[in-house]
Amino acid sequence: MTIAQLIQAAPAKANELFAKLSDTTVRAVKTRERLLAELRDELQLQMELETKHLFPALRRHPKLKGLVDDATADNKTARALLAELERMPKDDEGFAGKLAELHRVFQQHIRDERKELLPAMRKLLSDDETQAIAERMDAGREAIADARRKAAKEAAQDAAAAGLREASSAIAEVAGKTVEDSARAAETPLRAGAEAMMRSASEASAVARPTATATSMVEGFETLASIPAIVVSAGNEAGRVWASWAEATGRAWLDGARELAGAPSPMKATEIQSRLIGEAMRSWLDAGTQLMDIAMHASRGVMAPIIERQMERQTGPLKRNA
Repeated sequence: MTIAQLIQAAPAKANELFAKLSDTTVRAVKTRERLLAELRDELQLQMELETKHLFPALRRHPKLKGLVDDATADNKTARALLAELERMPKDDEGFAGKLAELHRVFQQHIRDERKELLPAMRKLLSDDETQAIAERMDAGREAIADARRKAAKEAAQDAAAAGLREASSAIAEVAGKTVEDSARAAETPLRAGAEAMMRSASEASAVARPTATATSMVEGFETLASIPAIVVSAGNEAGRVWASWAEATGRAWLDGARELAGAPSPMKATEIQSRLIGEAMRSWLDAGTQLMDIAMHASRGVMAPIIERQMERQTGPLKRNA
């Protein structure tokens, strides 16, 4: 691309953004913020290329120094107006007027470059000199674009990692509550079973013969002895489920972090993040279901011998009467 082509092409995107911003109203705060950020990037890119690659080469020619000073002053004014726009509330009634002022400065700068600076360059610089400037500006544009893409990717990855940390914290909170609920759900049947067993032993001692009383006490102690074993077994099973879930989730987060680091775009990073969160939630729901099954199984294990012995005591007198 020649220096003339670079100067001619420079305002195209900026003018498009100026037009879009001019069409917004005070109610379009978010739209104004987004478009102004894009306009800022575009204007800063052009000013940086001129400051680093164009103006230093032109200042070496005394007859071009005055034109370079004027162009530098234009850029300084544009930067000041751009900073004012960024500080100004986007629903401010003066936003449109300040934007129009910046647009006028930008247009005048482009006209001066086309009508004065470019013809002077063609007259005073050789083709090799102008081509060298053009190549440096073109390479600089690509370098800046690459740096911005890298920064955007890193920002997206940081946002995705933050989202994963928040999701992990939320999942851990849900997990803790579910485990607590499961323990509470298991505790109620265990307590009810123990109370029922003690009531049965008390009733048996009040109405049965001494031999029957001794027998029911022995049976009650056998039932009591079986309860700790059931609870310990249930606790061990729940611990294995929890450890398995934690290990699998840890591996998934690690793999997910690696995948996010290699995401080619912010959109892809968002897709990966959403998938990882969904998989983590499904994994936890599966683990929660297993914990609830363990709690229910433990409850049935506690209640079964109590109910069985109560049934035996109730059917015993019926068999003797028969």
